[in-house]
Amino acid sequence: MNDIYYSLPLRFGKLCEKKDHEHCSLKESISQHLYLIITTALGDCLYDETFGCSIWDSDFNNKINDSRLKEEIKSGLCLSIKNHENRLDDLGIEISFSQALIGVGENVTCMKKKLDLKVTGRLAQTDEPFAFSGYFFMGPLSYY
Repeated sequence: MNDIYYSLPLRFGKLCEKKDHEHCSLKESISQHLYLIITTALGDCLYDETFGCSIWDSDFNNKINDSRLKEEIKSGLCLSIKNHENRLDDLGIEISFSQALIGVGENVTCMKKKLDLKVTGRLAQTDEPFAFSGYFFMGPLSYY
């Protein structure tokens, strides 16, 4: 298992100068790739319009209830991960919503819908368990 995984963000200056780039583990590489999938809107990637996540399509949809929204996000994310991250098997996705107060400036806070996300699976190479979790704020979608 001599695979080399490069950490994100890529430092093109190092690559152009033929210097070694920072490496990361297989699990870190998968986590970084999942983050890219989740934070990319479908159609934004010029080389593959299917790369990304449909979360962005639901960002301002206030007419849909949370349970239906969860299912739409979950199914779209599952499809995208299965199509673009072949290093994971036995994919599982958990989504929950809550309300959160976030600071947007000095003495200013606002209420945002918070999407908590957990992706689980098994590494295809080693059959080890894998877990990725993160949260995003919707309307407009943002991450911290």
